[in-house]
Amino acid sequence: MTSISPEVNDDTPPSADSGDVESNTEVAPPSAVDTKESDVSDGYNSFLDFVAKEDAAKAKDAEAVDGEDKHVMDVEEAVVESTSDEDNSTPKPFDFEAATQKPTLFTDERGNLKIINFVVRRPCTIFWLIIVLCVALSFLLNILVFRQAENGNPFTVPENEFDLNDIRSIQYDSLRLAKDEVQGARKAAGKDGQPTLKQSELGDIAYWVFEGESPSGLFGSAEAIDGMKDAYDIFMEDPGFKDYCQLDYRTPLPDNTTERECTPPLTPLLMYYASEWDDEKVAAVIEELKDPENVELFNSLALCVIQGAYCDLVPDISTEDQIWAAMLGKNISDITSTWDMKGELVSNFTQVTELASYLVQVDLFKGLVDFGYDKNFSSENQISQFSRGIVFWGAPLEDRKEGVSEDEEEDKNKSENEKRKEYIKKQYLDEMNDQSKTTTHRLINTYYFMTAIIGDVILSIVTQDSMLAIFSFVFVFIWIRVNTQSWFLAFVGLFEIFFSIPVAWFIFTVVFQIKYFATLNSLAIFIVAAIGADDIFIFMDAYKQSQYHAELLGDFETRMSWVYRRTGTAMAITSATTCAAFLCTLITPLTSIQSFGIFAAFVIFFDYVLVMSLFCTAVVIYHNRFEDRARCGCCCPCGVQNPSVTERARILLEENGDEIAKRDRVSEFFRNKVATFVQVPLHRLVMGVLFLAWISIAIWQASQIEATKENEQFLNEDNPLQKSITIINNEFPTANDDLGLKVYYAWGLEEVSRDGVNRLLEPDNFGTPNFVEGFDFNEQCQSDLLDFCDKLKTDPEYKDLIKRKNGLGEVYCFVEELAAYNVKGDLTDCDYVRTGGWRNETWQVAPSDLADIMPGFLSTKSCYDEDGVETTSGRYSNEIGWDGKKLRYASVSAESNVLDPFGLDAESVTRREYDQFVKIAEEANQIMTKSCTGQVIMTDLDEKFVFMNNQNIYVKSAIQSSILGVAIAFVVLLLSTHVLHLAFFASLSIVCVLVSVVGTMVMLGWYLGSIESILICIIAGFSVDYVVHLAHAYEIAKGDTYARITEAFGDLGISVFNGMITSVVASIPLFFCQLQFFAKFGTFLCLTIAFSWVFANFVFMSLLAQLKIPLKEKGCRL
Repeated sequence: MTSISPEVNDDTPPSADSGDVESNTEVAPPSAVDTKESDVSDGYNSFLDFVAKEDAAKAKDAEAVDGEDKHVMDVEEAVVESTSDEDNSTPKPFDFEAATQKPTLFTDERGNLKIINFVVRRPCTIFWLIIVLCVALSFLLNILVFRQAENGNPFTVPENEFDLNDIRSIQYDSLRLAKDEVQGARKAAGKDGQPTLKQSELGDIAYWVFEGESPSGLFGSAEAIDGMKDAYDIFMEDPGFKDYCQLDYRTPLPDNTTERECTPPLTPLLMYYASEWDDEKVAAVIEELKDPENVELFNSLALCVIQGAYCDLVPDISTEDQIWAAMLGKNISDITSTWDMKGELVSNFTQVTELASYLVQVDLFKGLVDFGYDKNFSSENQISQFSRGIVFWGAPLEDRKEGVSEDEEEDKNKSENEKRKEYIKKQYLDEMNDQSKTTTHRLINTYYFMTAIIGDVILSIVTQDSMLAIFSFVFVFIWIRVNTQSWFLAFVGLFEIFFSIPVAWFIFTVVFQIKYFATLNSLAIFIVAAIGADDIFIFMDAYKQSQYHAELLGDFETRMSWVYRRTGTAMAITSATTCAAFLCTLITPLTSIQSFGIFAAFVIFFDYVLVMSLFCTAVVIYHNRFEDRARCGCCCPCGVQNPSVTERARILLEENGDEIAKRDRVSEFFRNKVATFVQVPLHRLVMGVLFLAWISIAIWQASQIEATKENEQFLNEDNPLQKSITIINNEFPTANDDLGLKVYYAWGLEEVSRDGVNRLLEPDNFGTPNFVEGFDFNEQCQSDLLDFCDKLKTDPEYKDLIKRKNGLGEVYCFVEELAAYNVKGDLTDCDYVRTGGWRNETWQVAPSDLADIMPGFLSTKSCYDEDGVETTSGRYSNEIGWDGKKLRYASVSAESNVLDPFGLDAESVTRREYDQFVKIAEEANQIMTKSCTGQVIMTDLDEKFVFMNNQNIYVKSAIQSSILGVAIAFVVLLLSTHVLHLAFFASLSIVCVLVSVVGTMVMLGWYLGSIESILICIIAGFSVDYVVHLAHAYEIAKGDTYARITEAFGDLGISVFNGMITSVVASIPLFFCQLQFFAKFGTFLCLTIAFSWVFANFVFMSLLAQLKIPLKEKGCRL
């Protein structure tokens, strides 16, 4: 809507609307003089509606503003009444002295804020006081938090993250805390230390992963096989490797030999480079295994005929079948005995591959070959596009005697790990990197990772990503400099943004004693960079706009009071809404997300405080010393300017009259172009159609979002480390040599007590373990436990659930070895132990004899350890609840055939396995509750099951936090504006942002994993700013709907635009981060900010323009 202003007198003050004035006035022809609606601020943040009067000839067409054709006069506002209708009337100077009112606690007699008067009078003192306070709090934070943090890391280690009241976490802590307590008691009694042979334990691994580039796969050509062997030769051909490898203690030393050899690597290349290869014997074995019936028969007989165990499971065995099975087993054993990687490449390597394809079907021998071939490899498909292998590193590097304290052992382990790491980096790293180059081998791609150096790799990635983040902050600084036109204000703005972090951290940790500081809290730096810059733009734009209001320029106190009131209210509303949205995360039971929500709210609050204090003071200094002196980039002060910038601005307005200095082009663009665009009905119709089309698509896409079905990625999918991890997780079956997730069934425990647990205040307090009073490990309990173990090992029903090794389920059952030890007095005859010869004796241990038997038993080497060095105490460290005096609990564990301890599996996959293990627990309870006293505790100790529940919590929290965030935004807007439709439309805009972001995530191919769920939780916190700013500006403006829209865009369009540009451009470098969390966060930030800006400017404002719902000036405005 365009209005033509009458020619005004020189003495008439320039009109202002919500603190702004038009950049110029138009002189209308005498025959067509319209009136212009104008608002004049009184310097106390109130505005007078100047109601123009039309010519008498046009009186019948006049519309009274707000239903009245009169001026609102007020002594407190002290504004000169404009009554002249003549074209040549003379404007009068604004009478600043006449503006008086009764002083209050916060304002003086002229209505100026007393705190602002003080700031204006002593800006440097206050400025340096705030700077010193910020630095002092940061210094105290360093002393009280950083220096006292473990290893200098102030972040809480991201482990044991779960809902404390969930059954999975309760059972997890019931066993974990009980285990820690009994092991601690055993060590305190000095009954757990054992001597350790040099390089007998696994100290580290070098994991090689290979990917084929030809249709014939990795084992289809000699070139590809030789290329893989090059990777292992890096270590095997180095004489110094013997000082660091894991030594082979399984094989007896030959005569006249004192040095043990390195444990061969775990790789299928052992058979391709066998020291001997009998083509005829191999062909005969292959011929036998080609018949599926022979494979089935051999699998059913092997346990009894070859291993001499569980013969009762196959009672009807003919002599002929026994001889056949024994002979076939011997032939296979003869062939595999020479697999040592000490020969040349077998000339008939295709026969090697064919043998492997049949051996993977043989339960007893599949463990020799299944590790190195992918999941599609079989006798029907003898091509493997992927392979893998492990080189083993030993520990300790020297013999370790018993009696070493835990601290001494930890120090020695650290020293040896560092020594091993340095040797690897010096001796092998360059060659390993060369092997990984795509140009090294024509037919294969090679990837690797090592525990020793993976920390350095991750650190390098974090460093690279940090450099990208620095670029984001540099852009924020530059954009602030461009908009403030002052290096001084840009540096102060960046200072207040960054120092809001340590100030909030100090209050968070030291004052409120919240000790749980999640790694997720590091995102606060990006959040405050976006929101803090937006606040700076709001403040500076209000300061710049104030120079166009003559009634504010009587003195600097009046001007700054108006700026402070105007921006303080707007930013208080947005900051309160944003803080409340982040505090919505408190509804989740996950402590890390709670910590993040609270900390983010603190940061936003203190950013607001610093903007309204430090930056406000900096603007005063800028006004006094720098403004108009930095046109050429100079920012060196030359003393206080006299006359001041404010006085010069007032003189300029008085001298120029209607030729008022123009605002910046972008502000005028939003006032004159964007506002006008929204006011055109046809434009609103087109935008409405586009909006409805997009939101329909977004709703449809958002409804399609699914929980992730694959392992969640830590790094970018193109990163070599992530590629190797993805291949391992997705391309291989569970092999015999893979570590399966151990699932425990424990008796003798009650549920953990959570009394007084608050992990925000005490991150390490998970509760107190509870043991069953009077737990009795009696003979019947022992028998029932053994039967339970046998069922897990041999029941065909569990074949797909429990990992098989050598034809049996991989079950850790200490009762077997304890029984053999009780009968024999030692475990030297491992064949006797494994075949169960002790079962024919009275093997049960009387509870009264446990105190005498357990110490010796726990120091004996286990017969089930393949390396022959692990004691029963080490093998069954989690299963035996012996505290040095009595058995507090007893447990049995089984390895999962699907889950492993390392990856982050999809919730659906883990839940399918979990439900089956729960079913076993229910069956066990029916049998053993009475004999073993109490209910079974079923859990894992690798947090797989609690993480499964966490994934479900992420999904629920994403939905609940989003809904609650929108609801809180609605309430805050309603309370601040007292206008129902403004609060409703603004909340509707936030909902549209939420749906649009989620819909776009689905379009990008994202699934709802932990990262995505956390990001959705905070959408409301990110998306409220722009729409709240415009809603507040619309509410405080004067006039009809179109006038309010024009003023809202004119006042805050540039500020909101600058905030959007800062956040969007700053988020772009994060797209290129290797760490997936930051890469996805960058995409999320860009989408949320962009959608927020679009919906606030064009949907929210278009709704207001279309409906034209009037606002009441007084009384109830709902």
